[in-house]
Amino acid sequence: MIYDFYGEIMLNINRPRGTNDFYYESANRIEFIENKIKHIAKLYGYSRIRTPLFEYTDLFTRGIGSGTDIVGKEMFTFEDRGGRSLTLRPEGTASVVRAFIENNINQDFYINKLFYIGTMYRAERPQKGRYREFNQFGIECIGSHSPVIDAEVISLNIHILKEFGIDNINLLINTVGCSKCKPNYDNALKEALSSRKDELCDTCKNRYDNNILRILDCKNEKCREITNNIPKFYDYVCDECREHFDIVCDELNKLNQKFIIDPKLVRGLDYYTKTTFEVQTNTLGAQSAILGGGRYDNLIGIFNNGKDIPAVGSAIGIERLLIVLENQEKKIDDDRLDVFIIAFDSTEKYVLDIMQKLRAKGISCDYSFSSKNIKNQFKVANKIGAKYAVIVGEEEIKRGVVKIKNLDIAEERESSIENIELF
Repeated sequence: MIYDFYGEIMLNINRPRGTNDFYYESANRIEFIENKIKHIAKLYGYSRIRTPLFEYTDLFTRGIGSGTDIVGKEMFTFEDRGGRSLTLRPEGTASVVRAFIENNINQDFYINKLFYIGTMYRAERPQKGRYREFNQFGIECIGSHSPVIDAEVISLNIHILKEFGIDNINLLINTVGCSKCKPNYDNALKEALSSRKDELCDTCKNRYDNNILRILDCKNEKCREITNNIPKFYDYVCDECREHFDIVCDELNKLNQKFIIDPKLVRGLDYYTKTTFEVQTNTLGAQSAILGGGRYDNLIGIFNNGKDIPAVGSAIGIERLLIVLENQEKKIDDDRLDVFIIAFDSTEKYVLDIMQKLRAKGISCDYSFSSKNIKNQFKVANKIGAKYAVIVGEEEIKRGVVKIKNLDIAEERESSIENIELF
């Protein structure tokens, strides 16, 4: 234990492991990313939905699947004062589905296009790009069986990456069938792996009997080697699922979107049907997936008295996106301060009036209220990346003007104090 000067036990005031603090530049970058993503989502007709940070635990155990790593090992679960089990949301889709049903959102439109940006929680071993508290952007398109919607959801995600200049990516897609044809593939997979079952990791030995598809999502090198020559889902799906997948591929080809069909791509959640997809990049190390998603035609029925409603969605990890942008040295923050005011002791009394005039015109501005040293004020202006300095000098005030300096190119001119015009 560590004691302070008075002999009291010192409190641990460090942030919890697997969490991050974002402030100044990093906070601005996150906000810039989120604002650009929200703009793109609205271009595609999506409206925002906000759901609670915690839900009743059964929502996730039934929706995500009890055999998944998320439910089995990664949820932050606790009891409230009434003894009810609650869980900090580990992903967004289950919460959106719950809100969709509870609020009868399906009565508003035939197709509901919803997006969310929010904090998720998973109790896993922290590493770069994988945190216990993280931010996620997701979209959910509910109400259509059309494979064209699948292609549009994929296209929206690629649009986001292109908007940030991210191009060193691989789009992986697969079909995981439906409730009618999945059992056929499960049996084929069991038969293919039966001779090497004893070589699987302990977790996958359990999955072999309880949830065999999860073996395909295992990161253990030996398990991945064993599953290299597995049967392909496409060869076992029903005609409806095969046709659905063929149309998705055809639509992506029409959009000139390159993709790789990965027969092992099942994603880490049990609710997927038909289309699954993932975008990978080599700038995240072992955590190569930057986004993923797929169709989930039977999830809503679990909570809706068996009445299925088709849906497809995806999610992007904001922190992962930020890491990719920083590694590629992409421009990720153009939300610079427009103006920093430079004033003397004798002219400080004019500062608030000047800033009020600038802000009324939509020009962001600030002033150092602590330092009257002009050199130090310029240092602050440059450090925070202000575009312009507005210099409030005594002689200029007498003439009703201020000096404006472009801090990027070091050019300077004067402007009327009553109608300040930047250049």
